[in-house]
Amino acid sequence: MIKTDSKILFSYKTVKITQSRINKGLLAIPTSLIDYFPNERKTIYIAFGSDIYPYAKKFTPYTSSSRECRIGGMKNFYERSQIKAGEELVIQVIGEKNKYRILTEDQFKASILKAEKELDKAKDEREVDLILKQISLTTNYDFEETVHSEFLRLSREKIETREYNKPTTTSTKKRVPASMRKILVEIYKGKCQISKFGFLTKNGKPYFELHHIIEGLGNHVKNILVVSPNVHAQFTYAKVEEEFDDQGWLRKVKFNDDERLVKHIIDDLPNRFEKETHYI
Repeated sequence: MIKTDSKILFSYKTVKITQSRINKGLLAIPTSLIDYFPNERKTIYIAFGSDIYPYAKKFTPYTSSSRECRIGGMKNFYERSQIKAGEELVIQVIGEKNKYRILTEDQFKASILKAEKELDKAKDEREVDLILKQISLTTNYDFEETVHSEFLRLSREKIETREYNKPTTTSTKKRVPASMRKILVEIYKGKCQISKFGFLTKNGKPYFELHHIIEGLGNHVKNILVVSPNVHAQFTYAKVEEEFDDQGWLRKVKFNDDERLVKHIIDDLPNRFEKETHYI
């Protein structure tokens, strides 16, 4: 097994397929992955690619006469996905016991990248929520981990100049994208990043305001804070001094003589994601 940096902000495991297994229509499971599978001969259930419903497949454990963990009945998937020797298959354990998902690495990455493009263009919170859940399903990450990875992705994008709409009368600032707003509220739960204050509105949702740290810069997670109305007003009307780190994150803010620290989820997120490639 070899570990390398994942090119997407999710960790995952792959098995490199050989021509002999393709010809036989089976998938051999490397010994490094056998702990994820049953230790006896039985039926397991596999969803292929983006399929929702799994198929029943015969599983043979390492203790069998073949001395090899095998999943049979793979021929249709190999043909449908045009699998070639040397390609890598992503293997995930999903939900209940003896349930798995298998897809090609190209399918895996393409599905995530497509969903992320749709996420960035989403118009409302409901659409954002559905796309985040789809990414969660594809990556086999839970919803919170998915939100964190998407926040990390946004944090690595280039900070652009702030855009404005052009109505017939006065110029107005473009709204924060629905995806970014949803990610921020999921991470901070509506609690102010400076005062930690928050409250729920009558409909049960947290009330918060979004503050652009540098007015002329755009909608970027480094340039937006979740704040309470009181803190937002202080940014507008008090004498403000700000201290940034070398990555561009606001770390301290002083309102008149009152110095406050700024909480950022980035401090709690992993710096590295791994791809594990397993060989038969």
